[in-house]
Amino acid sequence: MYKKIIEITGLTVILLFLFSCSGRNLFRFYSDEKIGFVDSSGNVVIPADFDQADEFSENFSRIIIDGKTGWINKSGEIVIPADFTQGGNFFNGRALASKDGNLFGYIDKKGGWAIKPAWKKAADFSENLAAVEDGSGKAFIDKNGNIVFRHDYEFSGNFSDGRALVIKDGNFGFIDKTGRLVIPAEYKFARDFSDGRALVVIDGKGGFIDKDGELAVPANYEYTASFSDGLALFVRDGKAGFLDKQGKEVIPPMYPWAGDFSEGLVPVAIGQFIGFINKKGEVVIEAKYKYAESFKNGLALVMEEDKIQYIDKKGKVRWSTESLKSE
Repeated sequence: MYKKIIEITGLTVILLFLFSCSGRNLFRFYSDEKIGFVDSSGNVVIPADFDQADEFSENFSRIIIDGKTGWINKSGEIVIPADFTQGGNFFNGRALASKDGNLFGYIDKKGGWAIKPAWKKAADFSENLAAVEDGSGKAFIDKNGNIVFRHDYEFSGNFSDGRALVIKDGNFGFIDKTGRLVIPAEYKFARDFSDGRALVVIDGKGGFIDKDGELAVPANYEYTASFSDGLALFVRDGKAGFLDKQGKEVIPPMYPWAGDFSEGLVPVAIGQFIGFINKKGEVVIEAKYKYAESFKNGLALVMEEDKIQYIDKKGKVRWSTESLKSE
């Protein structure tokens, strides 16, 4: 069942997910193959007029109109016209963008070039740095487009907790914001830091290191996810449980599937359905859903029978596809 629900998750995430913007929390919905947004009470704030619209980030949502990229605000107004062949979401006041699909730069929130297109490859900003590549090689730049340092790693990820994942000779390690390799590239697999811990694989088992590279949680697990809301999922004998940052197993492995903790709750499979438990392992929302996502901004996306819904932390339905039929 663990594998089955993961597969369902991959399909459903494509269809519908949550997002927030400043001043209010908005949640994405589909109607007649178009995307719109409702608020936490289920009221339609932005009609379903868009073929594609991303999560709001820093008050902007990336949209695509007739194959071109633009950005809307929380009122649904197009504030940066869809004149770009490619574009990303705003992070640290910058959004990745390209007008010709060949060279990439970054725009500011007025749609002007904060960093002119000069990069063959580029990633989103994270902790005020972005990974880029030009004819001279790979580098990280600051928000003004200045090169902070160059590097020759096979791969570099985004910065998180002051560390960026890199791959050297097929092994995983971490650099700091000066480009110094502060955690040696000696792991066969690793993930980005989250909550001060990074997942690493040692001899085929998962554990966690701290920002100094010290092993904080022994690598004893057949599967582990990154920390979220202070706890990390682990799997033993095909069942999921949760451990804290010191490695204490606070919720024993007893669930055939579980998501990530968020806002104090986590979706778990109980029998043939999914419900929500708290950090004490207590069931707080009945297991009656075919699919469920973690809470975000007070609501969680669920599927009950054939209905897509947003529920609050008491399990009350705040919005449902049934509401579209009544409009």
